[in-house]
Amino acid sequence: MSSTEAANKVEKLKKRFEEVKMELGTFRSLTDELKRQLAESSNTVSTWDSEILSLAEAMHRSEIEAANVAAVDEKKDKILKLGRKLASHSYNLCLKKMSKAYLEMAIEVLDHIDVSDVESEDFEDDEVSEDPIALTDP
Repeated sequence: MSSTEAANKVEKLKKRFEEVKMELGTFRSLTDELKRQLAESSNTVSTWDSEILSLAEAMHRSEIEAANVAAVDEKKDKILKLGRKLASHSYNLCLKKMSKAYLEMAIEVLDHIDVSDVESEDFEDDEVSEDPIALTDP
């Protein structure tokens, strides 16, 4: 190969190197732009997820509150029935001490419970059996 051919080949390679270098710069800028767009899209999706989650919580909040109220009412009824049973067997009853048996229930709820006189006729429908075996825990 002659020196002119070698010089021409070197010039072509330099030209090709510059073209590839420019293409690489273009690809890098395109990659950076795509990364920026991806980050924006990710932020948008995160925002949408947060909005959807808060909307779902708002929609189901009343159902959750109703379930909580039902659970508290059920436990309140259990405490009152047990209190009536103990009172009918001449046990001294303190509702706040009884609530320790139901740790999940907030003690503040007991402040809102109306306790009727055991001697009144309100409880005649809820009579508990007088069987002493039924009172013991297995």
